[in-house]
Amino acid sequence: MIKYVDDVLSGKIVAGKKIRLACERYKRDLERSKSDDFPFYYDEKMARKACQFVQMLPLTDGGKFHLAEYQEWIVSELYGWRVKETGERRYTQGMVSMARKSGKTYLAASLAAIGLMMENKPAKNRQVLFVSNALKQAKLGYNMLSSSLRQVQKTSRLVRHRVKVQKERITDLPTDSFATALASDTNTLDGYAGTTIILDEYAAAKDRKVYDVLKSGQAQEPNSLLLIISTSGLDLNVPMYTEYKMLSDVLAGKKQADRYFIAIWELDDRKEVTKPKTWIKANPIFEIPAIKKRMQPKIQDDVDLGIAQDDLIPVLTKNFNMWLQAADDSYISVDDWDKTEIDTPDTTGRDVYIGVDMSKTNDLTAISWIVPVDGRFYVDSHSWVGTKYGLDRKIKLDGFNYRAGEKRGECSITTLESGVIDTDDVFNYLVNLSNKNHWKPIICYDPYNFNDILTKIEKQMPNWDMRAVRQGSLTLNVPTRDFRDKLFQKKIIHNDNQLLRYSMINARIKEDNNGWQLQKKDRNSNSRIDPAAALMNAYVFARSYFNEQEKSKTLNDFYSSPEFMQWKVVRWINEFV
Repeated sequence: MIKYVDDVLSGKIVAGKKIRLACERYKRDLERSKSDDFPFYYDEKMARKACQFVQMLPLTDGGKFHLAEYQEWIVSELYGWRVKETGERRYTQGMVSMARKSGKTYLAASLAAIGLMMENKPAKNRQVLFVSNALKQAKLGYNMLSSSLRQVQKTSRLVRHRVKVQKERITDLPTDSFATALASDTNTLDGYAGTTIILDEYAAAKDRKVYDVLKSGQAQEPNSLLLIISTSGLDLNVPMYTEYKMLSDVLAGKKQADRYFIAIWELDDRKEVTKPKTWIKANPIFEIPAIKKRMQPKIQDDVDLGIAQDDLIPVLTKNFNMWLQAADDSYISVDDWDKTEIDTPDTTGRDVYIGVDMSKTNDLTAISWIVPVDGRFYVDSHSWVGTKYGLDRKIKLDGFNYRAGEKRGECSITTLESGVIDTDDVFNYLVNLSNKNHWKPIICYDPYNFNDILTKIEKQMPNWDMRAVRQGSLTLNVPTRDFRDKLFQKKIIHNDNQLLRYSMINARIKEDNNGWQLQKKDRNSNSRIDPAAALMNAYVFARSYFNEQEKSKTLNDFYSSPEFMQWKVVRWINEFV
């Protein structure tokens, strides 16, 4: 059906894990489409028609355009898959992500042309929108479409009479449909109902407001598509990265999103940056030999410079489409953290260390727990969110969707009218968590603001083991270093707690004469690290657990050994002789 899919799966074209999974998804869905239970079918004729239409549009220099295999796959999937009941497009959303200079802009222009002139649902008033943070970026695809159509108008009387190309708008006259470029201003976007929306360079968006406005505008539009076309970024606290993680789970079979098209080209490992044969994993346009010959030396220069400057992160992000942190003083990288993710294990009746970090002014209150499991430490967390200055404002400033976090069970948003965190709720959560799992917890707490809860514990839970953790590098240096070492050794494991993950990748290393401790990006930063801080409090005492267990086992083994029993007998005899 699609040559690119076959070439990827056969190994003829080198591809990363996510692209291989996406190709397997296509093959699997073809089989599923034979069943009445699967609501979609693949219309090869429609796919071919869309590809032929795109190739009728000339390049900006007037040359004839030929779809590369990967481009043909994207167009075929987006326009070939249909809903059995209505014949509308299957995919209502999509993400196409690849390294820069891989033909994203021309792809955007091509898909816009299909949406404007070839689609017939709806029959009238179709809106094709190029949207980006900056109007200049949004206009790149729009201008390319304008240029192509103007060239076609010179040779085609039909197109000349059908399409009106203006500086700000392209109109398909018979259907009153139009294409335009817009900046991501929610006030402006609110009046549009896009049938085809190209959201360009979404990695730069700091919140989901634009995405949500665009999507809500499509609610009543049949056959609509909202497509993200973007390279990765250096900020992991952005909605595109959250979307990227969710889509990674879809490809891996952990989540389902049958109406979301996914095509993510990236290196599988940062070590591949020194292996040019793998670069096509992030740069699918390398499929075209002439372009590869032109681009590869330039990318090699960027790699060599990054190695010489000991800073490959910008290169890995833009040239190889990897999501990485920009900061040199980051405590833990996102890929190192993600490597140790597991399903939540059964921790019933096990030993547990619970770290507590009470909030200051606008911080989170967090408890994080460490459970020794089979020679490793399983870690998890729960936080409380104050709303003193408004929840929406806090979500925007912190760069984390606490409403979604609450739904996942990662945090609790205060219900108090004052907006402050309810310490009773924190205490009750601690008690319920311990009782539910049959834990006898060791509470490792930062004394700051802890008096209220300490009093409640002393009165109601007198058997709990309470241990104060003095703050500062003198106490935290060794645990902070050791925790990271254990993570690298995959001896720290965790589930998909996104709020804990957010705090770990926000954490920076602060070093003084006494060593390390964690801190935020800077004093005025709104990034939160409280769950990570609570985790370090717990690890102060948890880190020696297995050593102590081994010592205890060794002593027990000795005291029950024949040698010890013989020694006891000899000593008893000597005492009575």
